[in-house]
Amino acid sequence: MNDDLMGFMVELTDDEVRTLLYAVQEAIRVWPGYPARPQEEQEQLQALRSQLFMMTLEMQFDPEA
Repeated sequence: MNDDLMGFMVELTDDEVRTLLYAVQEAIRVWPGYPARPQEEQEQLQALRSQLFMMTLEMQFDPEA
């Protein structure tokens, strides 16, 4: 992580995680590509999609958490 970047902790409900996952998937689907947008943006979206997907798997695995 770059030392110049800020970090945040956010609490999300199950529905909010699913909504964010959908939004990120749509952003990836319609991403116009490089050079219209920076390549790093696509990489960040893919990483975020992976994290959100892991959260949805955890919700399915442990619905009481």
